[in-house]
Amino acid sequence: MNKKRMQTWGLISLCILMLFVTACSGKDKSDNSSNNTNTNTTQNEGKTDNTNTQESTPNGAIDPLGKYDPPIEMTAVRAVSAGITFKDGESIENNVWSRDYEERLGIKVKYLWTADDSDYDQKLNIAISSGGLADIMLVNATQLKQMVDSDQAEDLTEVFEKYGSTLTKEIVRADKNQMSSVTFDGKMMAIPRSGSESDQSHVLWVRADWLKKLNLPEPKTMQDVLKISEAFTKSDPDGNSKADTYGLAITNTLHLSGSGSLKPFFNGYHAYVNHWIKDASGKLVYGSVQPEVKPALAKLQEMYLAGQLDKEFPVKDGGKVLEQLISSKIGMMYGPWYGANYPLQMNKTEDPSADWRAYGIPSIDATPAKIQLDFPVSQYFVVRKGAKNPEAAVKMLNLMVDNAFSERANIEKYFIDKDGFRYNNYALLFISPVNANLQIHLNLKKALENNDPSKLTIEEKGYYDVITAYRAGDNSAFREEGKYGNVSAWPYVIEKLDNGLVQSQEFFGAPTATMSEKGAILEKMMMETFTKIIMGESKIDEFDTFVNNWHKLGGDQITREVNDWAAQRK
Repeated sequence: MNKKRMQTWGLISLCILMLFVTACSGKDKSDNSSNNTNTNTTQNEGKTDNTNTQESTPNGAIDPLGKYDPPIEMTAVRAVSAGITFKDGESIENNVWSRDYEERLGIKVKYLWTADDSDYDQKLNIAISSGGLADIMLVNATQLKQMVDSDQAEDLTEVFEKYGSTLTKEIVRADKNQMSSVTFDGKMMAIPRSGSESDQSHVLWVRADWLKKLNLPEPKTMQDVLKISEAFTKSDPDGNSKADTYGLAITNTLHLSGSGSLKPFFNGYHAYVNHWIKDASGKLVYGSVQPEVKPALAKLQEMYLAGQLDKEFPVKDGGKVLEQLISSKIGMMYGPWYGANYPLQMNKTEDPSADWRAYGIPSIDATPAKIQLDFPVSQYFVVRKGAKNPEAAVKMLNLMVDNAFSERANIEKYFIDKDGFRYNNYALLFISPVNANLQIHLNLKKALENNDPSKLTIEEKGYYDVITAYRAGDNSAFREEGKYGNVSAWPYVIEKLDNGLVQSQEFFGAPTATMSEKGAILEKMMMETFTKIIMGESKIDEFDTFVNNWHKLGGDQITREVNDWAAQRK
């Protein structure tokens, strides 16, 4: 794999999620070369089912970006969020991406329908049930399984092998579990919307200026975290002579939130809430009902009753908690690696003295805590069975990769313009590689240490300039220092990865039958129980009652179904 190309994709991989991209480039010329397995293909293999010809390489291999002549039409459906904007006269069917599909590939995309994000799944479910399917669709895990079971999805095994560009294959196949999630009976039935597990990393963020002011050590253990929380609550770290600060951020969604998530807090007690994990025998068990959760809940209850957690957290969503963080009312939060961009940069802008730093995941004992990482894929690109040109979807994906990585890569044209206008949401198919943001951190670290940005990509050079500006006194540039610099989460994440201290999500299939029937009820029961325990409205032993009820009310059956799924994958 060419590292230079992969590095350029770092923040494009989060374009869809956070829109951080500024610029990027690539050097490798092999993006459009065919896989070696195609070198003996004939010219006839360059023809599609409806006899449209495609360009092929001189040796007869399939050109991953070969143009259809005459052009073909591919139908699609998609979610179009209300936040997507277009240039004057443009639309989802007429924009830089749709024109590229037509001009470079000879593919005219026709949308049968579009829907707001909140309505998309319901509308797609109706289409799947009625059989009114488009050629290309983005589906969730449940919808994928339904389409496979009802023989509505095209087998893409040979199509992807033949038409996928070298780099497209590298990205999609980099994580075997992501590929496994689209493999049914040995067949590739969809293309995963590939992402990076490491980009799911959450760590502890702390106001180091408050540590210094109160003469507190940096947190290395969970005991340190608890002492800091108490001091940040009782010792007036903001110096306004008011008892108006909290030790730790917490939201009403507990472990399900982004900034303010309690998931890494539980990790510090070797508990992995909302995750399927392996027990000592190798069997999959649900992390939320394991005994390690109980002492973590007991400590959270103690912190709440001591005033270290916001008394009103059960009615405060993530937005309200972010307001508290921005206004310097909270001194610690567990949050994502990119939390330096939002909300911490906003707090730094409001309070230039704020010195946020990441400190990993401290453990309650001598056993290092594992970092809990979610499965990075939740959506899949499916081609309707019987579509005349299933390979067109692969070629459109190749084009997206080409626009991001090759010598022709042009981020300002296809992703985010210099003026901030965003085109990244227009692409119909898109993927991102594994560990690209981690690699950007390593490249920047070396360049900053040597004061030599000459080997950085254009994208990385942009971050380098922002970081050096911050270090020269520009507080508005903290965001990149916090994401990639010395105070970022990456050194701690890398330590976990290098030492195998990772707790991945072991179940990444479609919801089982009992999950679909009873999962929401069990989840609600868990959230209510955990919240009442933290608030002191229920005693800590209520956790044991919850665990027993979880098993009786469907948890045991779900566990059997999850283990059946795992056994079928072996």
